Amino acid sequence: MERVVDWLATRLLPEKVGTAVRDFIGRFLTGLVSLRSFRNVLMIFFTSVLIWLLETVKYWFVMHAFDFGTAEVTFFALMLMNGVVNLATTLPSAPGYVGTFDTPGIEVLALYGVARPVATAYTLVLHAALWLPITLLGAYYMLREGLGWSDFGRAVEIQDK
Repeated sequence: MERVVDWLATRLLPEKVGTAVRDFIGRFLTGLVSLRSFRNVLMIFFTSVLIWLLETVKYWFVMHAFDFGTAEVTFFALMLMNGVVNLATTLPSAPGYVGTFDTPGIEVLALYGVARPVATAYTLVLHAALWLPITLLGAYYMLREGLGWSDFGRAVEIQDK
């Protein structure tokens, strides 16, 4: 695959773009190496399922803080919401997935009969409950290691060399 990309990039693309494409494809193919082993594929599958179920459990716990009225929101509905909002956050968005997380979450709940004001409140609280702890933990470790924002710029410069 790398030879095909190299051949195409050399003949069809300007040098700068071709180099970037070859570099991107090389990194992508390196990431696929873990899929060569059936055991690794199984581990990736089972840990992904476990992580998604645990995240949905958090959705479930936060849900109990809200009165959904007569709407019947099952664990399956929350799994659907989890999948939809996680797929939506792959779209380009603002930092913290503001909007791309919230709107699909509200719409999924509305489909299950949850009143929009309640669906909005739940989704915003859930978003904060998912985003805030990991962000604070990351900030703590950044400070503990003595890292600042300028260190990220230097890391990118080193990677580009």
